[in-house]
Amino acid sequence: MQYTDAHIHIADIAFWQPVEGSPVCSCAHAPDEFALVEDAARSYRGCVVPAYGVHPQNPDGAYLPFLERLLQEDRISAVGEAGFDLYAPEFAVRLDAQREVFSAQLELAIRYEKPLVIHCRRALGLLFREAPLLAKLPAVVFHSFAGSPVEAQGFLKRRVNAYFSFGKPILNGNKRAVKCVCELPENRLLAETDAPYQTLKGERETLPRDIVRVYEEFARLRNVPAADAAETIALNFHRVFGSPDSLRIPL
Repeated sequence: MQYTDAHIHIADIAFWQPVEGSPVCSCAHAPDEFALVEDAARSYRGCVVPAYGVHPQNPDGAYLPFLERLLQEDRISAVGEAGFDLYAPEFAVRLDAQREVFSAQLELAIRYEKPLVIHCRRALGLLFREAPLLAKLPAVVFHSFAGSPVEAQGFLKRRVNAYFSFGKPILNGNKRAVKCVCELPENRLLAETDAPYQTLKGERETLPRDIVRVYEEFARLRNVPAADAAETIALNFHRVFGSPDSLRIPL
């Protein structure tokens, strides 16, 4: 059984290994982080889907040329995580910079025909305004989606090829996340850990192995066998990211 993980940060995990040989999408936000992700991709062929983007919590346009270089060399499967973060004042005051780097990344993802991994906190309205451009992408992954089923359907109705990823919040009984997992079409769902982040109370860090608990809760909420849930989510994962083996990973 594959436990595909649509969002993880390998560069921030000591001694990462794939869970039962299952693929992950690992996001990096600086060249040194990406080097660690690419090292893991070399060590575990077929198990690492590398992504790179400028994170909205640090919207520094100086990282954009490296992103374009990776796209030119076909070394990443997705752009991101990118988006907007208005959760805390120290992030919200940099909204103009967030807009600038997001627009640049969106344009690059469209030009190079790559999926876009979205980070969004308290900013769904800004993304709805971008729907006409998001609809030009091969896929859009809403990492740790915090909206409602109605809002999720709103993107689909605007012809955005959107997928919605959920992780530890469903273990914590987050009402919106649980409702989305229960009600959204199965072919739009992804599972993630965001390891080592998104901890539950009493935890020091999220472990890659926690993806198994997420899958168990997916199956319980949707009232399907765990193997069926895993198969569906794996199909969605590969539909979005393709095969990691197709990338040009330098030796």
